[in-house]
Amino acid sequence: MTMKLRFVLLAILFLCSPAMAVEPIDVGSRRELFVDDYLIDRREGVDLRLQKPVPREIVMVHDEPWEGSGCGYHCVFRDGDVFRMYYKANELTNEDGTKFLLMSRPTYVCYAESKDGVHWAKPDLGRISHEGSKHNNIIWTDSKSNNVSVFKDTNPDCRVGEQYKALVAGRGGLGGLWAHKSSDGLRWTPLKDGPVIAEGKFDSQNVAFWDPLRKHYWCFHRGWHNKLRDIRVSTSQDFLTWTESELVRYVDSPEEQLYAGRISLYHRAPHIFIGFPNRYVQRPWSPSFLPLPDLEHRRARMKFDPRYGTAITDGLFMSSRDGRTFKRWGEAFIRPGIEYKDNWVYGDGCQSWGLIETASSEPTAPPELSFYVGENKWKTSVRVRRYTIRIDGFVSINAPLKGGEFVTKPLVFAGNALSLNFSTSAAGSIRIEIQDAEGQPIPGFALGNCPEIIGDQIERTVSWKQGSDLSALAGKPVRLRFVMKDADLYAIRFQ
Repeated sequence: MTMKLRFVLLAILFLCSPAMAVEPIDVGSRRELFVDDYLIDRREGVDLRLQKPVPREIVMVHDEPWEGSGCGYHCVFRDGDVFRMYYKANELTNEDGTKFLLMSRPTYVCYAESKDGVHWAKPDLGRISHEGSKHNNIIWTDSKSNNVSVFKDTNPDCRVGEQYKALVAGRGGLGGLWAHKSSDGLRWTPLKDGPVIAEGKFDSQNVAFWDPLRKHYWCFHRGWHNKLRDIRVSTSQDFLTWTESELVRYVDSPEEQLYAGRISLYHRAPHIFIGFPNRYVQRPWSPSFLPLPDLEHRRARMKFDPRYGTAITDGLFMSSRDGRTFKRWGEAFIRPGIEYKDNWVYGDGCQSWGLIETASSEPTAPPELSFYVGENKWKTSVRVRRYTIRIDGFVSINAPLKGGEFVTKPLVFAGNALSLNFSTSAAGSIRIEIQDAEGQPIPGFALGNCPEIIGDQIERTVSWKQGSDLSALAGKPVRLRFVMKDADLYAIRFQ
């Protein structure tokens, strides 16, 4: 071997060695979800796997005279001991699809609330008149606006009387986004005379919220480029003056038509953004549509616009660590589902903005995450179905029964114990080795010192033969090696 070749090989080995890894990631005591490969240095035999939510019961039917076949864009959040829900109410077509009703009346914004996230009530608010009566749950009506998105402002400097805020899109998505305030979430007044964000196409769910870590507001709204529906982002310090909108970017996803990103901070790990956009797929008319549900209604609404019959939507999942670049999964998070009379239409998979923790139907099991999806668009009464998913359980690192493993990048943590959100089969298991930054097992925390971890738990403290105390390693760069078989790992946290 020549001296030059030996030098090249040594240089390659040096550059590829664990010691040349980037600066350790300071995870402190925050929860880290495996929604991406941010923490992963190398893996073998394991994959990131998108999980699927479970459809549950119908929790509400929008069957009041002031609601209609176009109800949607639900916003849901916890507020003290109640859950609040806001949604738009309008008509699309009549029951047989012979009349197009979208512009036949003003769009209403309605309010509902719940104690448990399962049983919802539409309170008689007595505020807005519909056909001569104020016995309804309408909180807003304006012939020039629609698509109202509401949130509870957690900014510690929020002014009195502005605890609830909303962004209101002009009629048909035109006229910009207008900022409104409320002291009780029911009575609203403008924050500014004129739109706060003017450039864009806003005819979908445009959401905003306060970020307690980055100390500013975010707005994610509908946009348009190269004849593609897209998602755009702006930020603000005061909710009135916003930065110029930027196009949301994706790590490795192709351009697709996307509606309503429904992006928020994940409450258990607020450094991570999660989003649930709708994917809009418009196919040319073909025999493929003939077996789909309710062909007669599909053909009827196509007379108003062909896309009302040839466009189909589903729900996606994506995540980000900076609010601007997202990992978006191409596989559907919510499919249109098994065919029945009223699905496989434009509007399927339209998820609520906001996740809430609700009790499991099994009294001794941990809580789960709930959200809501509208069904039966275009016809008479939109149904709202609750979906649930495991806490932290959007994506997992999955290992088959034959086994696999992965090693993290160097981490620096705070705390004295490591907990897992995980699931195994009866035959599966997880074992963990703690290594130094160079990848060498730390005495007492080698793989052989870790008994097999089995079960299915949201928070399981890891123990080695000498116990679970990691205080001697806190503040020092370490790597975690996970050896798994027939198991899913959703999140980790040092505590």
